Amino acid sequence: MKCIIFCGGYGTRYNKNDKRKILKPLVKIKGISIIKRIINIYSKAGIKDFILLGGYKIKDLKSFAKKIKGLNIRVLDTGLGTETGGRLSMVKSLIKKENFFLTYGDSLTSFNPKKCLNFKKKIKKNYIVSTHKLTLPYGVFKMNNDFKITKTYEKNFNIFINAGFYLLDERVFKYIKSKNDSFEKNVIPRIIKNGKIKFYGFKLNFWHPVDTKKDRFNLSQMI
Repeated sequence: MKCIIFCGGYGTRYNKNDKRKILKPLVKIKGISIIKRIINIYSKAGIKDFILLGGYKIKDLKSFAKKIKGLNIRVLDTGLGTETGGRLSMVKSLIKKENFFLTYGDSLTSFNPKKCLNFKKKIKKNYIVSTHKLTLPYGVFKMNNDFKITKTYEKNFNIFINAGFYLLDERVFKYIKSKNDSFEKNVIPRIIKNGKIKFYGFKLNFWHPVDTKKDRFNLSQMI
């Protein structure tokens, strides 16, 4: 079974004002890079086959992959600035009629691949997306296009965010129309609208992005 990881973004917010840029998945948290920590999540569950979808600083990503022993790690150069749907489409020929994991290389979670696979048996041919509950400490308004408030929510309003760990299969490629497609903004909505495949949420107790250096600092304090 394969695990595909998005690793090609510029990391614009993280690298802001820095002369020396870094590929965000290679940022280290307590001496271990984010991408290595993500790979460890899957390898401990028996996943040995990884495809890293690179672009920005591709040489650094390839250098990282060469240092990993005991796993089958391939790095694909999916281009600079390519949207996530476009990046994913480039592995179509490598995916047979099988399930595969997909995730992003810039966040850490409590994701458990084995539990996810057990959940997959219940939902059969449908898809899984990890979710994490965020509690907003503010009052929230719902407004229409004219900024008329149509509904209010009190403090401690709960929302479920997309935590970015998926379990999919080869049918997903039918919903990618071009290399300019965003997986999140274009592909997922198409799947949901079509209705033949349903997404089921897989709740996570912990999720933390590394979008900025403050995120890295906070995460380092937690680990």
